[in-house]
Amino acid sequence: MDERIKLAYNYLYDNRLIRNVTDLSKEMRRTRQSVSQALNGNKRYLNKKFVTAFCSAFPGVFNLDWLLTGEGEMLADPQRGPSAPDARTIRTNTADRPHQQQAQSSPAAKGKPYYNVDFALGFDIMENDQTQNPDYLIDFPPYNDCDLFCNAHGDSMQPTISNGDIVALRHVGDISYLINGEIYAIVTTNGLRTIKRVRDNGDTLTLIADNPAVAEQVIPKTAVTHVYHVRGTIKMF
Repeated sequence: MDERIKLAYNYLYDNRLIRNVTDLSKEMRRTRQSVSQALNGNKRYLNKKFVTAFCSAFPGVFNLDWLLTGEGEMLADPQRGPSAPDARTIRTNTADRPHQQQAQSSPAAKGKPYYNVDFALGFDIMENDQTQNPDYLIDFPPYNDCDLFCNAHGDSMQPTISNGDIVALRHVGDISYLINGEIYAIVTTNGLRTIKRVRDNGDTLTLIADNPAVAEQVIPKTAVTHVYHVRGTIKMF
């Protein structure tokens, strides 16, 4: 049930129905702490009563049977939107990259900025001079709610994210609660940049690589200056 509630939370976030867990707690008329505990899988808070209240807070959006048992579709109306919000990867040929005919902006400057710089995937960060002006705009509807695109570098998130992939990033304003298991791009006070799965421990974050050869690392939340939710990737091959 905890994985399904996370998918439902992601749906609300991705579709801008909520901005953060504070918004969700207001919609549910519950304390922020109890909602945060439930989203992190604490069985004391994540129960049938909570899930029913979650569903009732967004009438007509979710299928309560799916939330409780996994039976049926996530959405009450499957035509409303995607039933698998964690399917966030598209593929493109590197030969298309110089021109980006399919993803480049239209004459009306539609799309999100792409910066041809690396957001390093490990703590062995290379310094990059990211200019204020993007190289071009990428117009791809599933990722048009992101804030920017840039490049991935390194192999710590293999096979999910490969060296040279383009990552779609959406800024997270409230870092007091991050969804366990989701992928975030994190900037720390000493200028380091890393993309990892996150386990929120309260005052610290455990950064988890998909590559089993890379060890977990723990950082204090006070060391974090910026957080971006990785909305998806454009795979390069």
